[in-house]
Amino acid sequence: MIVVQRNEVNRTRIVCFLTIILSVLAFVAIAIYFSGASDAGRLLLVLLGLAALAGIIFSGIQLYGHPMRSQVLLFQTEDGMVLATNAIHEGFKLRFLRDILGENITAFSDEERERWNVLEADGFYATLNIRQVRKVIMLRLCTMIFDDVFYADRNNRWEHHESSNTSEPSFSKRETPRLTSWKSST
Repeated sequence: MIVVQRNEVNRTRIVCFLTIILSVLAFVAIAIYFSGASDAGRLLLVLLGLAALAGIIFSGIQLYGHPMRSQVLLFQTEDGMVLATNAIHEGFKLRFLRDILGENITAFSDEERERWNVLEADGFYATLNIRQVRKVIMLRLCTMIFDDVFYADRNNRWEHHESSNTSEPSFSKRETPRLTSWKSST
């Protein structure tokens, strides 16, 4: 598995868009010059067209496989915190958190699992049940790992820490994530 830094992902996306633009321009040039070219020139234009087509295909695959923004929801409960994420496929991040927090992670009871299953309709999955860890430490760890961190306290007040460009956001915004099925049950 390859772990790519956040700024490297953005550079790759820019390179893919530029490749698609240059490939389209190559197709336009081929269309303009093909009829007036010699046989050898036509062969080169056909090879250029094949290279442009390959560039579009590979860039499209790269953009399609581009990782989505990893978001995490932290819910403060009476007993601790519940971490829900939309990036289950990035299990290495969750294993990293589990290794750091160690004995502070407990299993969900059946009632708690039922309570947090509501988030699955919005694409979030309750993954870690954390006890006796301070909010500041959890926010710091999550902003180091995930792109968007949403924190909800016991009074259902939300904080949004956007850390896709840096792991040290200087402020939070009062935003809630786009949750259609979540009710204020925490």
